[in-house]
Amino acid sequence: MYKWLSLIVGFLYIAFGIFIIAYRYLEIVISNIAYPLGALLIVYGIFRFVRAILALKKDN
Repeated sequence: MYKWLSLIVGFLYIAFGIFIIAYRYLEIVISNIAYPLGALLIVYGIFRFVRAILALKKDN
């Protein structure tokens, strides 16, 4: 169950990073921080996603 949740959360980090970069004009974050924050979230999401896939493959 944890591995599937980690897979979903990794996807959500990637999606949220793309959202922040694409819609940096919103006043949620300062525009100077939008690109680094979005890139960091995407990289961390990819890390979690790949780690979850490797854990799922290891179990099967």
